[in-house]
Amino acid sequence: MKLITRARAGYLVTLASGIAIGLAIVGTASAAPGAPAPAPVTHHYTIAASAFAPDELDITTTTNDYFNQWDPTALTNSGDRCFNAGLALPPGATLTSVTVYYAAGDAAMYFELNRQELSNHTGTAYVSFNTSTTGTPGYTSTTKTIPSADAVVNMGKYAYSAGVCPSGNTFFSGLNITYTVPG
Repeated sequence: MKLITRARAGYLVTLASGIAIGLAIVGTASAAPGAPAPAPVTHHYTIAASAFAPDELDITTTTNDYFNQWDPTALTNSGDRCFNAGLALPPGATLTSVTVYYAAGDAAMYFELNRQELSNHTGTAYVSFNTSTTGTPGYTSTTKTIPSADAVVNMGKYAYSAGVCPSGNTFFSGLNITYTVPG
């Protein structure tokens, strides 16, 4: 009988130890909300020049036609025409910057990144700038920071787009938007 009692006592000690360890682990896990949140994860959204469409076509003449060389790396323009592309950004992402790739030539190129509120037909330009000019085109890029005030993507309320107006021998190649999502 003593053998059974000692076995029961050993079992009870083991059970009590297991419960104590379990409570310590649960207590530690419940303290996790006070721990710092994981760092945001950085991603990129890239779009090539070939995804842009002319914002208007002149059907009376071909002198202002655009030409992308059947190559996604260069969008050129012989007239005063601009090009636009809609952006399918991930909902909830926070936009941080945009890098525009182009060849700076003899004429400035205008670039704009926008957010449009469709319900009231208003828009906000996140970034807009004119490139510098050089004589002979030289491939380069410009990076601009996106203001944080309205940088969280809300696809339920807004539409997002980019626009570019290359001129002369300046050509547009594409853009890369850097954004973060919670870790």
